[in-house]
Amino acid sequence: MAMKVSLVLERGSPARLNPIIAEACARLQERGVDVAVRFPEEELLRVDTLAVDADLYVLKSSTSLALSLATMLDRLGGRLLNRLRASIAARDKLLAAATLARAGIPAPRSLVAGQPVQLAGELAAGPLIVKPYRGAYGRGVAVADAPTSLPAAAAHPELVFAQEFLTNARTDLKVFAIGDELFAVRKAFAEDSFLHAGQPAHLSPDVEAIVHRVGQAFGLELYGVDLAEDEDGVQVFDVNFFPGYRGVPDAARRLADYIAGALQRG
Repeated sequence: MAMKVSLVLERGSPARLNPIIAEACARLQERGVDVAVRFPEEELLRVDTLAVDADLYVLKSSTSLALSLATMLDRLGGRLLNRLRASIAARDKLLAAATLARAGIPAPRSLVAGQPVQLAGELAAGPLIVKPYRGAYGRGVAVADAPTSLPAAAAHPELVFAQEFLTNARTDLKVFAIGDELFAVRKAFAEDSFLHAGQPAHLSPDVEAIVHRVGQAFGLELYGVDLAEDEDGVQVFDVNFFPGYRGVPDAARRLADYIAGALQRG
């Protein structure tokens, strides 16, 4: 009987299917793997009869529904790639900051408060970048350099997360990991930057070591790391589980190889 892998994806806006993921699925099917692609927001899930129906679930979507589905499947004994705890830690910026700090990985000073106004006193030390603690694609990110430029409370109704804004740092370096393989690209942030490949970049041994430490600290296998570089060195300011891998050479084949290997490892 063919082994089955189920990919849990986000359709996105505009609606799309990452061509790298589409090709990886085709390559897996060519190997005889039964591949199912699912978009949780397009399904009606019956929770009381939900059952594990795949040998491996590959979690790419970071939506609340996708993470809830992954949590239920995990508790029912399903195997996930990445592992659930690793994905949740990367998705939640508070947990990510705490994970980086505990591992001693260089990262910007991070703060959390109930309301943006509570950050006002910290601005004396320099500007802050305020982010949704479970945000993605740069949505809802703002830089504040004075109390009057802090977001309104309504913009962060649960809590507000902020990091030191590294004014003089270069922040276009992204490193993608597929298992132990690392690939670097330079890509300036834009609203649609996740749709573009960027330019291949050199990866120094020091940065390579930091990215491997990130993977080990979170327990991630498929992940991306955003880095800031200045005269003081390199800092990790964002971690993503299962990024888009645009700009990685032969990314679809590499992903298909890794997923097929995970199926065989059991």
